[in-house]
Amino acid sequence: MDTLPVVLLVDDDPTALAILSGMLKQEGFGAIGAATVKEAEDIIARESFNLAILDVNLPDGNGLDLCRLMKSGSRRMDAPVLMLSADDDVRTKVAGFEAGAVDYVTKPFHRTEVLARVRTHLRLHDAYRSVIELQSLKLAQLADAQQALIPRPEKVPGARFEIFYKPLQEAGGDLCQVFELGPHLHDYIVADVCGHNVGTAMTMAALQALFVQNSSALYSPCEILQTVNRVVCSFIPEGQYVTAVYARLNRKTNRLSLVNAGHPPAVLHKGDGSVSPSWQKGDVVGAFESPEFGAIDLAVRPGDRVFLFSDALIENSFGTRWRDGVEQFAKVCGKLGEMDMQKAVTRLAELSMESGVPTDDVTLMGIEV
Repeated sequence: MDTLPVVLLVDDDPTALAILSGMLKQEGFGAIGAATVKEAEDIIARESFNLAILDVNLPDGNGLDLCRLMKSGSRRMDAPVLMLSADDDVRTKVAGFEAGAVDYVTKPFHRTEVLARVRTHLRLHDAYRSVIELQSLKLAQLADAQQALIPRPEKVPGARFEIFYKPLQEAGGDLCQVFELGPHLHDYIVADVCGHNVGTAMTMAALQALFVQNSSALYSPCEILQTVNRVVCSFIPEGQYVTAVYARLNRKTNRLSLVNAGHPPAVLHKGDGSVSPSWQKGDVVGAFESPEFGAIDLAVRPGDRVFLFSDALIENSFGTRWRDGVEQFAKVCGKLGEMDMQKAVTRLAELSMESGVPTDDVTLMGIEV
């Protein structure tokens, strides 16, 4: 950390505030104090800081709510938050962690403990930022690579999927990925970089590597996309962005998790013949520092099918608008329910190109539950 670390202190006890500020300054830290939620919000709006220590109970509000404000929405901040309270109740501590805090300090506090916790979390945060920067550097070095190979069903038989992929140019800007996270747990991703030039393929090559690095059962699809977004924002060219739909299928629990980032919705074809698009609102990847992704969790059964696709599939033949195209696509899916998945995917792709040559990469992934 090259500059002087600054700590935001929020406590309505002037004595505690003075002690905390004094001992931090003695140790070479900067300190900004606030006695109320309103004062803290004013500081957050105009000042920058590296870490915050928030009292739980404040005269005009709750430190937990202030922490939630800092960790969500358009005002999302990366600075680690430590909660401070005389309440040693486990429920209060858990509430602090759920609000986004990384640690909890109990009053009366001890100088050495507070300093140790402040230093530890500043170091961890600095190390995390270094990892992000290192990942960005590695991905920049991969930017001249061609699009990675499309996953092959025979390589991951337990995932039970089929893919149709036709790039507009030799190097395409669509991505489709399949990850086996466990015997019954698989992730499926279809993404699309806006644009039709070689630059989109370069960005997609970097995105491919990023998904490989971060896809894990330890994190939810939404958390993975948030991490991906943070790195993508550091290298994606101005004016470029990525849409994506991320599906996680657990065949043990028969649960399907879907996360959407400005992409056409997944279409679920149930074994009883019903077909329904999963409409979700979500920000695109690479355009905002703190995007909101649409996330839902659905119950599925063996025999159900899930279709993920790029927008060119529906815009080329099934409709000029997303909603019209998706609804038409869903109807055709229902008519092809008796076909095996490989033939169904091929036929759906053929129908999308009957109206003429596609104007973008065409990607379709069919998944058997």
